[in-house]
Amino acid sequence: MMNYVIRFFKRLFKSYFSIYGPALLTIVFAVTLFQILPNSPLWPVPLFFVIVIVLFYRYVKW
Repeated sequence: MMNYVIRFFKRLFKSYFSIYGPALLTIVFAVTLFQILPNSPLWPVPLFFVIVIVLFYRYVKW
């Protein structure tokens, strides 16, 4: 029974990671970028988002 529970939570975690991973990584990147460099330009955030989307598309396969 415990094996089914572990498999269920593993599948749930993988699903949430693949759905919300790029957006969460982009938000974390934007917050840390503007905390470290408050006067930094805005263009690295969408560039980072595109790079994360490409990396997730190529390497994260469930």
